[in-house]
Amino acid sequence: MPARRLFLIRHARTASNVAQTLGAGHDDPLDPLGERQAQAVAAHLAALNLPAPRVYASPYRRARQTAQAIADALGVPVTVLVGVQEFHTGSWVGRPYSHLQTHHHEWLHEDGTLGFPGGESLQGVARRFQAALEGVLEEEGTPLVVSHGGALSSVLPFLLGTDLAEAWQTSRYQHGNTAVTELVWEPDGWVAVRVADGGHLEGML
Repeated sequence: MPARRLFLIRHARTASNVAQTLGAGHDDPLDPLGERQAQAVAAHLAALNLPAPRVYASPYRRARQTAQAIADALGVPVTVLVGVQEFHTGSWVGRPYSHLQTHHHEWLHEDGTLGFPGGESLQGVARRFQAALEGVLEEEGTPLVVSHGGALSSVLPFLLGTDLAEAWQTSRYQHGNTAVTELVWEPDGWVAVRVADGGHLEGML
């Protein structure tokens, strides 16, 4: 039976997250707090006793490190999943996160789609993310996919049937580091059990 429950998790903290800048290198590692966050989300997910868990990670180092902590806690391997990686940010490399909210006037591609100038569109990222999920969801068990904030904010409107532009403008699906989104499949599509839940980090600086 195909998977009917899906967990989407943002990676743990890195130095570029602290600096609040876009376009960190693919090998940006977790910082010391990020390593603790990864252990915390791993313990949280292990306590759920999920049936036949399968852990997937974006190819980027910060996602792979977070996924490895989860996989170790669950006693399963990590599978690298191409397609769920973060945006290619084009000419916005090094710009502050705040520009995502304040510079929407720069976000219109020539074809009318929204996204990073010289980089990927929101729709493009959502499409590749959904395509990557197709094979994952065909298998039995419970998939847990470790990805990135921008990629998750792009794909969730498509999975949940909400407006992409409105979701970005309101930060509706913004995920903190190691925040967990849990979806279940119903006859009419995916339904959110929780979105961007960071309760496992309570009390952590």
